[in-house]
Amino acid sequence: MHMEGVDGRLSRLNFESREAYDRAKKEAEFIRKVEGAMDLTDGKTALKLYNKLVKEKSFATVVGYEFMYELRDVIVQTGVAKEASLAPIPVREIIKVENDTLEDRSIEVEKYRRLYEGQRVITTKFKIGIFICLIVLIGFFVVNMKMEYSVFTYFTNYKATMEEELVNKYQKWSDELKQKEEALNKGKEE
Repeated sequence: MHMEGVDGRLSRLNFESREAYDRAKKEAEFIRKVEGAMDLTDGKTALKLYNKLVKEKSFATVVGYEFMYELRDVIVQTGVAKEASLAPIPVREIIKVENDTLEDRSIEVEKYRRLYEGQRVITTKFKIGIFICLIVLIGFFVVNMKMEYSVFTYFTNYKATMEEELVNKYQKWSDELKQKEEALNKGKEE
């Protein structure tokens, strides 16, 4: 006895709500653990487990009920107990929560997927904008550093250098003017 293909059975079943599907998944996982830990081909072990599961009303989905019927079959086939002496499998009624269908969840997931995709586009555009601004800023720095008088040197020695250049220019003009006056004066004297 094995719950082979439990996941396959789950995928073939059509659950009315997300809650019912999740419950069936939990029951399938529990069944896998029990099968791995116990020898369920032994009728006595199967009977102990069956009675405990009936007492605790452990299952509430088709997956669990099918496992209980498989346990009953092992118990009867091994001759540990007769079918009439076994306690009936308790069936719990699952109360359906309104608007908790799988379709509603898929619509909600699609809504969030669209929001995520929209946010990804915005984030990509933002990154491109930052990259362009960074390139322009680097270009500004490179051009500015190549200039003799840049924004970075304006507040340091720019004014002093300009005054010195202006004084040197006037000094040069003054020297040239004196030379021309001397040349004219020599030319008048001769």
